[in-house]
Amino acid sequence: MAKTLKDQTVSALFWNFMDKGGQQIFQFVFIFVLARLLSPDEFGLIAVLTIFTTVANILQESGFSSALIRKSDVDETDYASIFYFNVSISVIIYILFFLFAPVIANFYHKPELLTLSRFLFLAFFFNALGVVQNVHLIREMNFRVNTQVSLIAVVVSGVIAIVMAYRGYGVWSLAVQQVIQAFLRSLLLWLFVRWYPKARFSFVRIRSMFSYSGKLLLNSLFNQIIANIYPLVIGKRFSFSDAGFYSQARKLNEIPQSVIASTLQGVAFPLLNKFDDLKRKKRIFRKIVRVVSFVCFPIAIFTIIAAEPIVLIVLQEKFRGVIPLLRILVVGGSVFPLLYILSSLLQSLGKSGLLLTIEFIRNVLSVLVILITVNYGVNAVVMGASFVLILSFVICYYITGKCIDYTLTEVFKDIYPYIVIALISYVPVHFLSYIINSMLLLVIFQSLIGTVIYLALLKMFGSKVMDDFLRIIRRKPFH
Repeated sequence: MAKTLKDQTVSALFWNFMDKGGQQIFQFVFIFVLARLLSPDEFGLIAVLTIFTTVANILQESGFSSALIRKSDVDETDYASIFYFNVSISVIIYILFFLFAPVIANFYHKPELLTLSRFLFLAFFFNALGVVQNVHLIREMNFRVNTQVSLIAVVVSGVIAIVMAYRGYGVWSLAVQQVIQAFLRSLLLWLFVRWYPKARFSFVRIRSMFSYSGKLLLNSLFNQIIANIYPLVIGKRFSFSDAGFYSQARKLNEIPQSVIASTLQGVAFPLLNKFDDLKRKKRIFRKIVRVVSFVCFPIAIFTIIAAEPIVLIVLQEKFRGVIPLLRILVVGGSVFPLLYILSSLLQSLGKSGLLLTIEFIRNVLSVLVILITVNYGVNAVVMGASFVLILSFVICYYITGKCIDYTLTEVFKDIYPYIVIALISYVPVHFLSYIINSMLLLVIFQSLIGTVIYLALLKMFGSKVMDDFLRIIRRKPFH
């Protein structure tokens, strides 16, 4: 029997959650192990190169994945054209970055960055090989296969990194982890999807999709440059240890929040894209906003309260410098999932130009704040990053809300109950630190007691969002 749209949506949400959640769980385990084998400086070396690999991934993809997902009448010529374009661009970019590597090494006065960067940049070439296969899975909302592919690649590459780090390969273990993960993911996509180019390259098809994808390309490019410029600036202006501290704080902040954002964003776009009625889009989007708020705000508040035991348990004493940075990042990071899902709404409305405009405003604010705060220390730079996220949240929802008549008053009405109830639930558990000496027991009791109070209060106030969330977990359709 054919699945209904609700069944497809819930199944997709479940598998996308398993994909992103599983990846982050394994990444958390690998961070836990690798932090005991590597130094903050070694994490910092990889962190300052992240901006280059991220930019390369965006350039080779060029927004065509979203264009293919959005296009209703996709054929083999479209798929083949995008495939040939992605691979060709990735080769060109790799050659340019290969030649640019000495400049990177000289900029940081680190000769080891020369060969390290040239090897690490292979990752984005391998990523390009699996873009079209990934699009096939998303269009079919087949997140089960995507989950299997991602988890295998993450686990195998992580285990290899741990073995290499244990045997004394240092920073190269982190570089190999990224390259092997990209290679395995693309290889497995080819094996599972069984698609290969059967048509010739068509420049006409590329040009027809570029009017939409080009705007997404610029938007993603600006976003990722700004998001990844912080370790670059910190590593140059302060030290590689500080860049390593920032990198680990960012990972600990993003592990839970990116699971929420990626899971729902991956399903929200194809779901919202199925409906032309603006009122229905608004109802679906508001439900997504409430579910995201229900999960992300208690996690953020708990992380701020339990930052010290979390860092000391996961990363050990040598990473104590992560604690204040994590607390600062979490403040702004609490609204990151809400910003992330906004792009799905705009893409479904065909307003990639508006998406580019509001993200441009956000990126300009980020640059200005970096220029101001860099003179006042690492903490000030990170405070600026959090401030920009919160300000961007307000601006972006105000501008985008006009497209579906979603006012800021309605936005805050949808999210503030979860902020207030989370504060009431988790702030009191901070005082457990005065009576529990074991860091592990402290985190366990703080999380359990806070969560029980949070869920009990929501139940007492008759919240329906908890039922929606449980339906997602149990793979049941929405009412």
